[in-house]
Amino acid sequence: MFNRVRSFSFPSSNLGSDAPEDFCPSELPLELREAWESWQQSDLTPDNYARSVNESDWPVSIYVPERYEDGYAYPLITWFHSDANDEEQLESVMNAVSPQNYIGLALRGNHEMTTTGGYRWDPGATGLAHGRVSLQQLLHLTVCRLRRTVHIHSERIFLAGSGHGADTAMQMLSLQPDWFAGAVLLDPFCETSALPEALPTALQNKPVLMSLSGNCGLEVLGRSVRSVRRLRAAGAVVDVDFTELPVDPGSSEARRIDHWIMDRVAREALV
Repeated sequence: MFNRVRSFSFPSSNLGSDAPEDFCPSELPLELREAWESWQQSDLTPDNYARSVNESDWPVSIYVPERYEDGYAYPLITWFHSDANDEEQLESVMNAVSPQNYIGLALRGNHEMTTTGGYRWDPGATGLAHGRVSLQQLLHLTVCRLRRTVHIHSERIFLAGSGHGADTAMQMLSLQPDWFAGAVLLDPFCETSALPEALPTALQNKPVLMSLSGNCGLEVLGRSVRSVRRLRAAGAVVDVDFTELPVDPGSSEARRIDHWIMDRVAREALV
């Protein structure tokens, strides 16, 4: 298998409607038939949902260990890259975290950095995405399709990111905590858009690892403290690592991510 696949795509033939084969909309009462026809034309149907994601053409990268084993259900790390990078950062991150223990998925940031080159994540604009697909939709369907190709443990899907990518990982966890096992946030900016005003009760007991560097600045530090307090108030279990400098996700420092996730997996196995 390849360690990295760009613009990963899947056929959507098996994502069609769940209606029975003998279902006949014309036999429905008028009100229900109109509701059915309206729903069929929306982006909520499986066919339109899958088509919208395919048409978005959002570049992604996939990481699969060289010694991939079909019989093992791998944890998945969904990586949101740091500023002035793109989805190809995934390979260096996965090799730094652990070249064998995980499947990796990365998506390209939604804001192009014309001055420095590369991309970054703008959590305040995730609803715009590429084309007419939200990041939540794209992430959900991409993970579902990926699970049909490689063996991923459905209860061990972790979000991770650096900088604005960490803000986006935080946002995705807070919007859909039921989808994810936890999150690793490396030096997030903790901007207002990263956390919704009302945090869901499903964040209860969700593990979060956040790293904060000594040179992050008082403004970022203040926002980070408020974010940690809000997550803990919602029931999340937040571990905070204080570092002298920002964590380089492509260096040996990233091994901390592996240790932290595997510790969560070991605890889960003991329950």
